[in-house]
Amino acid sequence: MGALDLRLVRDQLGLAERLHAVPLSATVRGVWFSMAPDYVKTLGRTEAMVWQTAVPHRRRMPFLSYSLREFLEEQATAAAIVNPNDPAEGIRLIWRQAATMYVSTPFGRSLVRLLKPNPLRFMTWLTNNHDHFCNYGQWRLVQHRPNYVTMEMENEYIWLESAHRGGAEGALLACGVTGTVEVERSGPYDGRLHIRWQPHQPS
Repeated sequence: MGALDLRLVRDQLGLAERLHAVPLSATVRGVWFSMAPDYVKTLGRTEAMVWQTAVPHRRRMPFLSYSLREFLEEQATAAAIVNPNDPAEGIRLIWRQAATMYVSTPFGRSLVRLLKPNPLRFMTWLTNNHDHFCNYGQWRLVQHRPNYVTMEMENEYIWLESAHRGGAEGALLACGVTGTVEVERSGPYDGRLHIRWQPHQPS
């Protein structure tokens, strides 16, 4: 792959404005920092080496909290590696794959068994454990029909239209259902995910 044009990618993602809006106190758990490098490694050795060159190595403990600004910076760098022509799509792919990778861990497998795997239970668990992931913003789940919910998000500085959309798509895949995720924006950092899925077919 060619040299990274991080300035162009950052502009396409509106990163400077987003970082300016993020409160200094906003943090995310260290476990989520592994999303980007884990995905980049699946692309090949060249991409992994580009990542190692572009991003300083920082050891982060999974359950400690770290700067959201640093997280967004690293997500933008990963997006430039994954899809330099469409970095928003790159972020979506990272987050979509992250849900599958998460449920393949011992904790993730136990979670899926607990939730049986049901998208409504999974989304409810995510919403109820918002503080497990970050210390800012608000999430609220609204059920409209048995197979249709909206995830309402306020003051969510991670990209709704790419990151959270991809994460919701990955959650549906992890639950083994076919569905769609549409984004409705109500402000720069507010909006909702319309999440619909087909029920499990009896075997």
